[in-house]
Amino acid sequence: MAERTNIKIESPGVNVAVIKKDYDGWKFLVLKRAETESYGGYWGFMTGGKMGDETVAQVVVRELMEETGLKPSCMWATEYVVQFYEPEYDAIWLLPLIVAVVPEDAEVKLSPENCEFRWLSAKQAKHQVSWKNLVRAVDDLTEELEIYPSRTWVEITA
Repeated sequence: MAERTNIKIESPGVNVAVIKKDYDGWKFLVLKRAETESYGGYWGFMTGGKMGDETVAQVVVRELMEETGLKPSCMWATEYVVQFYEPEYDAIWLLPLIVAVVPEDAEVKLSPENCEFRWLSAKQAKHQVSWKNLVRAVDDLTEELEIYPSRTWVEITA
C-alpha cells in the first residue's frame, strides 16, 4: 500500500475584483477567458500570478495593466480568499481577493488572455460569473461597498 500524502495547497497569485462607481452605483469588471487559456470561455474576475519577490499590490498593478490596460486609483485587501481545486496543477489554490478601484472613465484594453469584458451591476455580475465562490464574493463586496471603503478592508500600495 502506498504511503498517504497530502493534496498540495498553494497560493500562486491573486483574484481581483476591479470596480468603478458611475452614475448609478458600483460596477464590477467581469472578464471572459479566451478559449486558448485555462478555463477558456468562463467568466470571472481578473486573476494574476506572482513573479519573483513581488508584493500582492505589485502583482495587482502589473496584471491589471497587462490584462486590461487599467491602472488602479486605489487597492484594498479584503478578508476573503477565493479557493478552488486546480486540476492542471493537482493542487488546491488559495487566492486573496483584492479590490482594485479604477476611475469611472477607465477604458479596458484586453490582452489575448481574455476575449470579452463587461461592466456589470452586482446583480448582473452574480448571473454572469461562472463560479459560486465569485457569486458569494460579489454579495459580500456589495454589502461592504455600502460604506466604502469597508471597515474590514486594508489599503495596499505598490
